[in-house]
Amino acid sequence: MDVASIENRSRYQVSVKNRDDLTQLFPHTAKSKAEAYSRELTAQGLRPKLGRLDDCFIVRDRSVSRKNQTLHACSYKDAETIVLNLKAEHRRSLFIDYARGLQTTFAELLIRYLRDEAPRHKSFEVEAYKINALLQDAGLPRQDLAEIIANHPNVHPKVASTKLRTPSGARMGQVSEASKFIRKGFAELVPEDFRDYIDERCDVVSAATVDREIDIFSAVCRIAIDSWRIHVAQNPMAGVRRPKYFNERDRRLKDGEEDRLLAGAHAEDKEASIAARLEQLMQKERQEATDAATVYRRKQVVKSARQLYLPEAEQTYEHVPLLETFVHFQLMTAARRSETLTLTWSNVDLAAQIAYLPETKNGRARKVPLRADLVEMLRALPRTHDVVFPIGVDGLRKAWRRICAQAGLAEDDDLRIHDLRHEAISRVAEAGSNTPGGFSLVDLQAFSGHRDTRMLLRYAHLCTQSLAKRLDAAFASSDESHSHHGRRRLRTDASVSIGDIIRDSTVMSPEADVANELPCIGVSAAGSNAMNVIRVDFARKLA
Repeated sequence: MDVASIENRSRYQVSVKNRDDLTQLFPHTAKSKAEAYSRELTAQGLRPKLGRLDDCFIVRDRSVSRKNQTLHACSYKDAETIVLNLKAEHRRSLFIDYARGLQTTFAELLIRYLRDEAPRHKSFEVEAYKINALLQDAGLPRQDLAEIIANHPNVHPKVASTKLRTPSGARMGQVSEASKFIRKGFAELVPEDFRDYIDERCDVVSAATVDREIDIFSAVCRIAIDSWRIHVAQNPMAGVRRPKYFNERDRRLKDGEEDRLLAGAHAEDKEASIAARLEQLMQKERQEATDAATVYRRKQVVKSARQLYLPEAEQTYEHVPLLETFVHFQLMTAARRSETLTLTWSNVDLAAQIAYLPETKNGRARKVPLRADLVEMLRALPRTHDVVFPIGVDGLRKAWRRICAQAGLAEDDDLRIHDLRHEAISRVAEAGSNTPGGFSLVDLQAFSGHRDTRMLLRYAHLCTQSLAKRLDAAFASSDESHSHHGRRRLRTDASVSIGDIIRDSTVMSPEADVANELPCIGVSAAGSNAMNVIRVDFARKLA
């Protein structure tokens, strides 16, 4: 037999008209205390009113064939609705465990996501840092990342080979008071909880940082509902407005900046090469310093050896243009920093002028063309490591600061490594204007590795000149076009096709409704003041 009962747990309230200072609330189990307080007020000549609020109800679902559950409601009307839904589900032999969403806190879901899902992602360490910061701010213990990776059955290959940083226990960012909402039950979360968190965090960090934190919340809610089958009335993230921001950079290299940047990289390579040669000369003293009895003696041995061998190292070092080649590689391939730093010699074919990138940001492998002058630079690099550029992320960041400082680029409008990728794509787009046939956005997509051509719309204006020159050449030549009823038309074997015109015009006008009609392209006919117009009508759909 299926029974669903409603239990009133609303608080008792004793109030006096026009005397709010005398109003008191009592738990649902303290009715006798409420009555005693009411009698006390009556003895004082007042007229108290004893009543019960309508703010807390318990629905107990008891069944011999299904798991018992206890649900909460904020009013008697909501409790009745829950009872009706339970009865309807029982008639259809359904069982939905609504109580699980109340009994499971959002913090527990974050921990489960960190243990079960995050190790499958190559960004595990970043996600783990953010989740551990949330747990710490909410007064909960941090999770051991090494233990999580060791116990996970399917760790991402990049995560498995990554050396985790030693936890210091220090909180790097500012403590977030609003993050304590994660201690609430999953079914109790409302959009206001996330909005309060967003408002507080936007005061101390950038909107882009907050948006990435919201990505984790959204992923946890989605997986909890879809995969873990934790039922809630509605996704608590529904209706949450993300912070608005615009962080698209358009930093291009100005006149002389590339030469100064390469000069700074050359100087940094010189210092690194001298340091490497100095270490070779100091091997005997290094061993002596290691065997020294005191720290003071160890430092003295190293200091004396540096002073002794430094002149010789400066005279006999072999210059390795590692960072200089790195800058050239970024400017010639538009590769992302992570793609360049993980590139191995086994994936570089200098004879074919191709570098294979098996792991990219969008998860799709791609091949990068290597220009002839870049191939010669790569040949000059020593192959003492598996990777082409044996530089750590932190080491590269510090070296980049020194390079920019020496090049005079460490100002408010500082140059970032990722700006070299934007510069490389822009140069290829501009070069298409001076190249026979030109480059379209599809060509740029193959070069840059973007998964969506919409990400390349910022370069569309750089491809327009090449399209205009191709159109001029096509319509000006009698071999590629002919006149028909007063209109100039392309021949079937023309160097520029209707597909090229449609594709480039669609990209240049993304607001156009492609399902109905693409923008028209007008071309002036030679020797005529009339405007010949090519119209493409897609209103008629194929069956």
